[in-house]
Amino acid sequence: MANREAILANYIHQRHFLQTVNIPVLGKPFLYMKNHKAACTTVLATLMAHLLDLQGEGTESIDMQSVHTPPKSLLLTGPRGLNVRRVMRALDDPAVFRFTIMREPVSRTVSSFADKIVKGDKQKTKLMRYLGRPVDSDMSLSEFLDILAQDTGAQDVDRHWRPQRKEISYDFIDYDFVGDMADLRGALGYAVKRIFDVDTPRMQDTRRTLGHKSHSRELIEGMTAQDRANIEKAFGPDLEMYEEVRKTLEEAA
Repeated sequence: MANREAILANYIHQRHFLQTVNIPVLGKPFLYMKNHKAACTTVLATLMAHLLDLQGEGTESIDMQSVHTPPKSLLLTGPRGLNVRRVMRALDDPAVFRFTIMREPVSRTVSSFADKIVKGDKQKTKLMRYLGRPVDSDMSLSEFLDILAQDTGAQDVDRHWRPQRKEISYDFIDYDFVGDMADLRGALGYAVKRIFDVDTPRMQDTRRTLGHKSHSRELIEGMTAQDRANIEKAFGPDLEMYEEVRKTLEEAA
């Protein structure tokens, strides 16, 4: 039985937890735990494409807004569509396919910096206000990583760089499948086969179709030994989780 108290303790508030859960309105029951900066937009768009197919509709309605706020005719998420009791029932139901996608922690953290801090999005504003700095202050990758390593509160400022192990309740949810973003097509292929019984997923690559991408490769290549040490300090449990999941996937291949 799902440990309600332990799961809810992983989230800043109950709304945060409910916004992480996605449950379909039709078709075979599944529960997808959304993991920011781990291809969650592509995963949701792909699930929506298959659910629309079940309704006999096309995918023209899929855009960035609909993916981030899925129509209630397809997916239930957040406090307006779900409550904790319903989610816990789904977590305990053996008929529900429970899955998520994780990402290698270095790549995810640097991508969060490139996408949210460098571009000056609202996530940067939240972090600067938390640190007591002017919102237009400059910040380097090294400084960002040092802050996350030294200040666990800064890790919780935004879910895009928040530890994945907490965000998906890895230690408390009995997942049927945890995929790796490094093999996103394979992971989605497996999940879609289990849920929709189709051999080829209608994968919606939002990096291409919706312009959803960031440029972090150069930043990773320029990381120092101290940068990597800071990631290990900040995200040690995530790194352990990633190795465990990779081993499980390799053994199942």
